[in-house]
Amino acid sequence: MAGLIPLLAVLVPLYAVSAQLSIAGIFTPLPPWGAQPENIVWAPGSGSFLYMQPLQDGSASPLRQYDVASGDSRIVVDPVSYGVPASTPAHVSWSPDGKNIAFVIRGVLYVRDMATGFERRVATDVTDALWSPQSNAIAYVRNADLYVAVMLPRLHSLRVTDGGGPAVMLNGDVDWVYHEEFSTAHGFAWAPDGASIAYMQTDEREVTNFPIVDFSQPDNRVTYQRYPLAGERNPRVSVHVVDLRTLGSRLVYDAGVRDEYVPVFGWSSQNGSLLVEVLDRAQKQMRVDQWQNTSHRTLYRQSDAKWVDAIPLPVWYSRSESLWILERENIWGLYRRSAGGRLQRLNGSYRVDAVFAVDTAKRVAYAYGAFPSRRDRALLAFPIAGGPPQNLTPASGTHVVWLAPSNGLFVDTHSTLIDPPQTELVSVAGRRQAVLVPRSETLRAQLLPVRTLTVNSSYGPLDATMILPDNFDSSRRYPVVIYTYGGPEAPVTQNAFGYARGLYHQLLARSGIIVFSIDGPGSQIDNAAHVRLMYHALGQASLAGQESGVAYLRSLPFVDPLRIGIWGWSFGGYEAVYALTHSTDFKAAAAGAPVTDWRYYDSIYTERYMGPPQNNATSYDQNSAVNAAAALHGDLLISHGTADDNVHFANSIAFVRSLISADRLRVDVVPYPGQKHHFTALEDLRGLYAHMLEWWTTHL
Repeated sequence: MAGLIPLLAVLVPLYAVSAQLSIAGIFTPLPPWGAQPENIVWAPGSGSFLYMQPLQDGSASPLRQYDVASGDSRIVVDPVSYGVPASTPAHVSWSPDGKNIAFVIRGVLYVRDMATGFERRVATDVTDALWSPQSNAIAYVRNADLYVAVMLPRLHSLRVTDGGGPAVMLNGDVDWVYHEEFSTAHGFAWAPDGASIAYMQTDEREVTNFPIVDFSQPDNRVTYQRYPLAGERNPRVSVHVVDLRTLGSRLVYDAGVRDEYVPVFGWSSQNGSLLVEVLDRAQKQMRVDQWQNTSHRTLYRQSDAKWVDAIPLPVWYSRSESLWILERENIWGLYRRSAGGRLQRLNGSYRVDAVFAVDTAKRVAYAYGAFPSRRDRALLAFPIAGGPPQNLTPASGTHVVWLAPSNGLFVDTHSTLIDPPQTELVSVAGRRQAVLVPRSETLRAQLLPVRTLTVNSSYGPLDATMILPDNFDSSRRYPVVIYTYGGPEAPVTQNAFGYARGLYHQLLARSGIIVFSIDGPGSQIDNAAHVRLMYHALGQASLAGQESGVAYLRSLPFVDPLRIGIWGWSFGGYEAVYALTHSTDFKAAAAGAPVTDWRYYDSIYTERYMGPPQNNATSYDQNSAVNAAAALHGDLLISHGTADDNVHFANSIAFVRSLISADRLRVDVVPYPGQKHHFTALEDLRGLYAHMLEWWTTHL
């Protein structure tokens, strides 16, 4: 364990800003915007917090602890001390009594006494771990079965489920599609009294075992991933409760009988009941059931003719009152649910995304929302009785916050489109306690202005941004690259720093290209009716927003209407390929990891918007780039990792096959060996962005 080190001495030097912005200067281990604290875990007493400072090269990050009173920081877990290759600590948590921490390194679960430094090795091959509410035990998943390690009087482990096997039967573990599409964090949850654990069982035996090929060896290697394609077999899930006194397990709900989803489940800390959220496979009906022993009732139910989204579980602040985040009244909002079940909306016409905590003494809820505009993100304090909220992060832009469980402090990482991030320790009373990582003014001074604007359309005003080239001359005509994502409720014009991608856009502008982004109606976050324009029309509806942007650009005297390109990654890659096969507005497109036909993507995401392909073949055909390959218009660059386990490389292969059949092979394809959906190797990231930069200057 390292000695105490002043935090600023640790953090201030962690910049890598070159005198001139460049691809090599962007993709360095130390990011040019500074290594910000992430993965913050506050101690229960809130006297300190654990954090990491990840680097861009994916190297192992030490776990550090910041002391609020002294302002000092120390390394508490150094990965180098735990074997080679070094690995970043995962599943870091404090015991509820604040005396111990747990963490996993290279699959090994450790428990550390923070007062004495005494450390115990609990188990190997661990994929998740959670403390009991009483701090006397820790539950963990090992080889797809659930175990409990009892701390006193001596450390010993109990196996509480049987029959688990990775990629076959998961007891308490979360499979890929639930983690990716529902953000399901844990497959098990402790009861408040510590006497039982609810866990999800996932039967994956009927799910497609998708092959992912490693081409780097002369003898190619194949790994397999359980991946349910649209219209195919889903994992069958059920919820069980195991009694730790008897080790007897009982079935609470079997969602597999009707091929349903269980996005989330958990216990109410106020009344000890188990809450289970159930969503039908068509994702048109959702309900939250409350189980008290063997009896149950439905607390909430919602349906929609197109789709209904999964919701977070409510936050209880008394035995019978709770706060809910719901998509009702055409927007995601914060609702107070009374003992009688009446819902009262607490927010105005702006979106609220999450409830962090409730101060029962002050009768205030701390929530995260788009405030004061849909481009901003802020920490808000809502009076539970009703009334306007207090904005605890009043500076405009995006605030990423970690709220302490007590003492009224939070860590705030703040940025804007032209302000690199700065991380501070702030009190809910509005006092800045400390600047943890100052903003890089050196980097900020190198940035070209990012203009914010709105574009009129038949759907109302659409948010947009624009970067004009250095030494801009309004008498000239410039090419334009449009950056897009385009997916449902996924804007790219938020008032937030763009990190590596944003700096790449700065380089595009320095090379004489206007960089433009616009969010179509389906990508906005404050109008559910507009989002539902994408029902059975993921490509058609998202393209409509980009075409509105093109119409605006062509109205500008300094834009060359014949030199407009479009690029994006993932859904944005799909949008780029779809635009070049369904529109003549674009001269060129760069598509990263694109979905090219929704038959190649996972069931949960795809069927929510497109329905199953067996029932909606026409919609799939109309929104497919593969089927429209013969209509390819313009020059196309495809970049794709060969080991992508999210948007499989098969998408790009299928599209190229159709281009060959249509004799339209006007395409550059760059496979990145071994890279997944989000590239991690710096040499691949440098190669990707350097090649795109050169490609754009050549083709526009």
